[in-house]
Amino acid sequence: MVSLDITDLQRAEHGLDTSVYRRKIKAHTDNAILYGTDPATYPVRAVLGYVDALAAAGRTDGPLFVRIDRHGHLAAPLTRHGRVIGDPAGRMTPEAAGDVVARLADRAGLDGQWSGHSLRRGFATAARRAGHDKIRTARVGGWSDNSTALDGYMEDADRITDSPLINIGL
Repeated sequence: MVSLDITDLQRAEHGLDTSVYRRKIKAHTDNAILYGTDPATYPVRAVLGYVDALAAAGRTDGPLFVRIDRHGHLAAPLTRHGRVIGDPAGRMTPEAAGDVVARLADRAGLDGQWSGHSLRRGFATAARRAGHDKIRTARVGGWSDNSTALDGYMEDADRITDSPLINIGL
């Protein structure tokens, strides 16, 4: 996600469209960000609100996910010995995105260990629990069709609801 630029988002009837390069499968995948049903987690509203906040701060192009300081301001470029280091446009690193996920999960009172990868794992698990097809989930999430990692997430989702111990007379 941190590789996205603001201009990569295209408004569409269903919400937003974007294309993301997936290093593991070495290909771009077209992705739809759909309108949600829960106002607390409505993804299109959240993304557009964030884009509006970036525009209000004077940023209408460049990286979508940027470094923000502890005061909520766009962070200045990082320097070492007077030379700019990192992304001069302020693009957030994958590690920083993971730190944000962990901090927000902690702030929300969620148990467990959280990271940027939790977003992928949570998507796969929620999709499976909702009854969505494994292949379709793999393609939307950027896994290969025969991903063993995705199989593990599916196993976690099925452990209780699809247990062979259900309805066998115990």
